[in-house]
Amino acid sequence: MPWAMCERRPCLPVAALAAWLAVAAAAAGAAEPHADLLRRSDISSLAPESFRARLLVTPASGQPQQLEVWRAGESRTLVRFLAPKDRGKYLLRLEDALFFLSPRAKKAVKLDPAYRLGAASLDEMLGTRYSRDYAIESASDAEDAGGALVVLELKARNPKAPWLRVRYVVRRELQRPVRVEFRAASGKTTGSVAFVEWEEQGRLRPRRLHISDALRPKRSADVAIQEVEERSVPSGLFDLTDPSERRKLEASE
Repeated sequence: MPWAMCERRPCLPVAALAAWLAVAAAAAGAAEPHADLLRRSDISSLAPESFRARLLVTPASGQPQQLEVWRAGESRTLVRFLAPKDRGKYLLRLEDALFFLSPRAKKAVKLDPAYRLGAASLDEMLGTRYSRDYAIESASDAEDAGGALVVLELKARNPKAPWLRVRYVVRRELQRPVRVEFRAASGKTTGSVAFVEWEEQGRLRPRRLHISDALRPKRSADVAIQEVEERSVPSGLFDLTDPSERRKLEASE
């Protein structure tokens, strides 16, 4: 007698398998709306592929900093410090490597991958493709003064990701992020970014953010995104050895 039939009825293994498949299908169907919500609200999808932006970063401790950010794709970002005393200083990210450029240094200084500067952290936070690089572990409903929220618990697909676990909080009705919390493997929150105000005219983008550093509170900061210009970015800006393209930025002032 085949194992699949017992007195013309499914045997226990087949019945159990059928039940498991039904549950799995239901779970997949329930997960898909959450995956779609994450795709729609993924903050990285709101930024142009290549752009120039101006930011005002006001730290919890210290003086406000004016920064100019040039970005080409996901792997190349140049942060230019605009204060007169910082003229010629840059932070350059190429793939997973981070460099500091200064007119007093003969060559770029490679920084430790664990190094975090406010602007670099912001670039990682806003540049990470959460819907691609993280898997949804669970989802729950919540509410605040603004209305209904969906809380997505995410786990990094790559063990070398800057954050292994992320809590991604989305405004259900508007399908845009409210807050992103970054967590260590232990589950402890190490930092977060809150989207305080949005630019509604033209292309949707954050206008004001608050970045919290739970481990070093004095490094927390308010960020005003003053300008975003979608444009092509000269590849020479990211050249580690030839500063001529970067000098054009300084000469244009």
